[in-house]
Amino acid sequence: MAVPLAALALLTACGGYAQDICTLIDTPAGIRVAVHPELANSVADATLTACWDGTCRKRTLQLDTWPEEPATPGNPVMTTESATATEPPAARAPQNPEPSLPWPGFVVIRDLPSSKPIQVTLVFKNQRGATVLDRQISTTTPQPTYSNGRNCSPDGSQVRLTVTREGTLIPR
Repeated sequence: MAVPLAALALLTACGGYAQDICTLIDTPAGIRVAVHPELANSVADATLTACWDGTCRKRTLQLDTWPEEPATPGNPVMTTESATATEPPAARAPQNPEPSLPWPGFVVIRDLPSSKPIQVTLVFKNQRGATVLDRQISTTTPQPTYSNGRNCSPDGSQVRLTVTREGTLIPR
């Protein structure tokens, strides 16, 4: 019994054992959309279309609203591409995920390319079927996610978008 405990103590003393553990936890590839509550309340149907290299994927979007302050040009929520960006926990993970996808405000697109520009179109319709928003971002680039840290392989690539009260579509 003393030999296994000594071996364990030696491994943990070296410091390399727990530093680079990569689990099988994965983050899905897809697009997260936060919509201002006033606009979201007027929407009965939302679709998102993502296109790249002549390929398009159209998905139904269950709307989600941002729980705290909205992204604005001076808000650090918009700088998620830097390694030191700060964002509220609600922007990092879906709120109250259901046992199965989709999560509110997130559409899974399994083959979303990594670090390649895509075009995203959002269309919102009201209860009567009238279009209340039809916006497009011609180039936004999905970034890989690292649920296990940057020393492990990247997970699915993601894009994060915000729709303001006025209907402006902002990549963040």
